[in-house]
Amino acid sequence: MIQDFERATTERLLLRAVSANDLEAVFALHSDPATNRFSRAGYMRTLDDARKTLGLWLEDWAREGVGYWLVERLDAPGVVVGLGGVRHKELEGQRVLNLAYRFAPQTWGAGYATEVSRFALALAAKHLPDVPLVAIIHPDNTASLRVVERLGMRLDRTIDYDGCPSRLFVTG
Repeated sequence: MIQDFERATTERLLLRAVSANDLEAVFALHSDPATNRFSRAGYMRTLDDARKTLGLWLEDWAREGVGYWLVERLDAPGVVVGLGGVRHKELEGQRVLNLAYRFAPQTWGAGYATEVSRFALALAAKHLPDVPLVAIIHPDNTASLRVVERLGMRLDRTIDYDGCPSRLFVTG
């Protein structure tokens, strides 16, 4: 595991690697239709779905040393407000780091996605500079589009992502 990724803090947030104890938090974030409005898979319906997703993320951390974080506010420890960060994936035959973020609706507009993503981009540039970093965003997800614009990512092209036209943003 790359130690800088495992557990970190930003100005307002604790970012920590997912653990086997995070099933309920993963399910809460992914079973809410509002937080999954633009998800190609839709919202999770069962704890078993969350268990499979969590299992994938735990494998990422074990195999790659990086993966998505669960996010807590520093002023409310133990309360997960979202997830974010980067994980390796294959995209069009190329190994990339995918930037993602998802937060509970009551936190929307607080700038957490930008804060987490900015930190993730900096760590990726430091530790994994040779792996292209991308963000794949549904064209109607204006909030996420604003985040990548604030980060300075640029639109590369529109791709077919699992049957859904999506915008592919890249760094640099």
